[in-house]
Amino acid sequence: MSKKIPLSDALRTLNTSGCAITYQQFWNAAISGKIPAERVGQRWAVREADLDTIAQTLTAA
Repeated sequence: MSKKIPLSDALRTLNTSGCAITYQQFWNAAISGKIPAERVGQRWAVREADLDTIAQTLTAA
């Protein structure tokens, strides 16, 4: 099972790898179901293993 990471940490990783998006864009993609994400308590998180797929999805938009 892949580690879940908060959106803020995932965004930092994505921005470092060249995916230039804002937190608001990332959050909107998460809550709308455009990217694989899930609620963990009151926060949203993504699986570390999904970061490549997420980057491709967000840069294709």
